[in-house]
This record gives sequence, C-alpha cells and structure tokens, in this order.
Amino acid sequence: MTTTPTLAMPNFSEPFTIESDASSNGIGAVLSQQGQPIAFMSRALGPTKQSWSVYAKEMLAIIHAIQTWRPFLLGRKFYIQTDQRSLKYCLDQRIATPEQQKWVTKLLGYDYEITYKPGRDNNAADALSRVRGSPSLDSLFVSKTSLWDTIKTEARNNPYMMTISSKATTNPGVPYSWRNGLVCYKNWVVVPPHSTIIAQLLHEFHDSPSGGHSGVLHTYKRLAQQFYWPSMFHTVQTYVASCEVCQRNKNDTLSPAGLLQPLPIPCQVWDDITMDFIDGLPPSAGKTSIPVIVDRLSKSTHFLALSPPYTAKMVAETFIAGIVKLMACLSLL
Repeated sequence: MTTTPTLAMPNFSEPFTIESDASSNGIGAVLSQQGQPIAFMSRALGPTKQSWSVYAKEMLAIIHAIQTWRPFLLGRKFYIQTDQRSLKYCLDQRIATPEQQKWVTKLLGYDYEITYKPGRDNNAADALSRVRGSPSLDSLFVSKTSLWDTIKTEARNNPYMMTISSKATTNPGVPYSWRNGLVCYKNWVVVPPHSTIIAQLLHEFHDSPSGGHSGVLHTYKRLAQQFYWPSMFHTVQTYVASCEVCQRNKNDTLSPAGLLQPLPIPCQVWDDITMDFIDGLPPSAGKTSIPVIVDRLSKSTHFLALSPPYTAKMVAETFIAGIVKLMACLSLL
C-alpha cells in the first residue's frame, strides 16, 4: 500500500472491484482488479456523520468511492465488496429514510453488484477507514523511473545545488539538509532551477494518466507535497497555460463578457454624462471624496466634494447644486 510497484494500471477490459469499509471516524475504499489495487481512498468523517448508524456509514463509503472513481466505473459492470451484510439487499429493501432515497438516486445509471466480504478479509479498506490526523488520502499509480538517481546526481554536480548543499553542511541553522543523498528544503526535495528534471516532473504530474491534465492549483499542490524549486508556482502556471491538450479541450471558467454594445453618440452638450467617485483622499474641509462628472460630447469635467458616508440622496443634492444649477445659470447667459 505504500510502495509504487504495489499499484497497478487499470485494464478497462476487466471488471473493477471496490472494497469499502467504515469506522467510527472515517471511511475507506480500495479500487482493484484481479486482486491488484489500482487506487486508494480515505476520508475523515465530521462530528455529524460520526453519529450516524453503521449502515449509513457503510453506504456513505460506497457512494463516495463510486463518485471518486466515476470515470473508471461508468458504462461497465463492477463489483462492490462490503462487510455490512444488509447492504447486499439495499435495492430490495424498503426505502424508509430520505438518506436512503438520496443514495439510491446517486447509484442510478451504474451497473454494479454488491457482495458480502467478512471484515477479517477486508483489511485494506478497514485500515484506510481508520484515518488519523490527515483528513484525506488519495493515491494513484505513478510509473517507476530513475528520477531519484537523476536528482542525486544533480545534487552533486549542479552549481546551484552545490551552493545550497554547502550551506546545509556548514550552517546547521539554514532550512536545507542532506537526506539519503538528496538536498532537502525543510521537508521537500530540492530540484535545481532550469533543470531537465522539472520538465519530467511537470509531464508526470500533469500530462500522465495519473495527472489527468489537472489545473494549475491541483498540479502545484501535488508537486509541492514532495518537491521544491524557486518560482515553482509560476513554472507550473506557465506549463499548464502552454499545454495544447488543456487549451483545446477545456472551457474558460470565467463568465462571458457578453456582446459589446457601443454607447450612442450624444446630440447636445450635457445630454449624456458619466460619473465616477474618487475616495480615500486626505480630508479637506471635512471632505474626503470627489465625484467626477464628465460630459461625453464636450468632455467638460466638473469636480464636486462629498464627505462619506454619503447616500444616493446626498449625491443627487450635490449634483443638482453643482451641475444642474450651473447649467441653468449658463443658459440664462
């Protein structure tokens, strides 16, 4: 469960199996094929869910596992193994609570079969359900490479790594240290900037099947769990922004700006005006805000004074006193 060779790559021609379990403070599940684990899932339960019945917790573990691994399970039959015998007949039972009705609707569209597995044989899911400290755990397959050997070689030969490693050796107070032939910054493995290792890491954590072309923040957080280099977030941001697959297949998450509508051209002076406010100025005669009124045709500008907090009524009275009356006087002239 803790080493890379233990996890296998998914084979979509074979059925998947979910082994789930729940404890008093968490839920856990294992996605596997032919006895080989593919992914692990663990979640802590909040105070409200900790008071649920064992049946409800076990059902919650199944629902959460299916939602987590939905891309693997949708469109093909899979099997669910649980040590709660009554869940085997959940579709045949009478729906008595709103929670049961909600759970059944979330399982619609999936082709699955729930089987009973004794608790003594469900050790992996049972261990994952007994979470302590960290609220979540997710692990997926990462291919085994010679990455660590390359980083160790860089630590001995790269000028940047030699500089910080000498600091770690001569000055114990700095946050750098040597661990198993690697230079570490606190708890992260240091990677030299402008190294080819960075491109390899970005490809593994973003482009690979386990990376899934995730966004900037998700990719950065996964990298930051183990590695560190200067301007790391900016490097990840630049790499994701230049990813052709992401740019071609992902939509912009911002709301559309809408169609541009040009403003009509005013016909006479002071027929159409704009107004803006300048706030937070140093006090002058008790006034700290300046409303700026601009005539769109003549570009004539007038500056008034206000003391916050001001209301719409105060702005209207100031506008009448400073603009409307002024225009009336100019028309008489």
